[in-house]
Amino acid sequence: MSAPRALLVTGATGRLGEATVRCLADRGDQLLLTGRNEKRLAELAATFGGSGTVGTLPADATEPEGAQHAAAEAVQRFGRLDGLVHLVGGFSVGPVMLTDVSAYEEQLKANFLSAVVATQAVLPHLSEGGRLVYFGTPLAGEPLAAMSSYAASKAALTTWMRSMAHEVKNRGIHANLISLTLVDTPEMRKEMPHVDPALTVEAELVGRAVRFLTGTESDGLYGGVVPVVGKFGFSSALAGGPPPGAGRPAR
Repeated sequence: MSAPRALLVTGATGRLGEATVRCLADRGDQLLLTGRNEKRLAELAATFGGSGTVGTLPADATEPEGAQHAAAEAVQRFGRLDGLVHLVGGFSVGPVMLTDVSAYEEQLKANFLSAVVATQAVLPHLSEGGRLVYFGTPLAGEPLAAMSSYAASKAALTTWMRSMAHEVKNRGIHANLISLTLVDTPEMRKEMPHVDPALTVEAELVGRAVRFLTGTESDGLYGGVVPVVGKFGFSSALAGGPPPGAGRPAR
């Protein structure tokens, strides 16, 4: 089993935050959680703070000053910094003709530039064996209609991560990305009641993937895109229905 790590978790107040933190805290990791939602940070502190290994810091890690402050604070608290789990992100949907350019700028900042800012803040503090984990989507490679701003921003993130991974791998730093579809959370079920839960992914499974990518079990991965998509799959009328007997037990 991997030894505990000291990690900065940016955007920890988002929907993946609690499950991810729980998976890492169970390993004994030292975690500094950042976010702009101070109420949610306080809730996370109440849930995980008793161990003495999980701390919180209100900070906007999408801005250089906030990200640099968070990275320095993590080093001060833990004596070192082993990596970054970047949970910051946003989502937007709308046809091109009805989407203002500002929506594209917001998506690029939330999903791509925020990762650049946080990484630039963390890299100077990382030693051999550092871990960088980001979150993408299959839509970056197979975009759907009306999701151009979101898909383009995640495509930028994925391409940037793969390029950056080559720059840092000779320092022993691993940069990888988890490709996600919808994560099953109470908020998602309330907002999208029509979605089949069987096609979503449990938040804990995402947390386990993060634990894998921040541990020695993933020592062979540099610039990898790890799909955690559950049973989700793109469909087409050209494919027709399932083959005869599909899903039936063999006799």
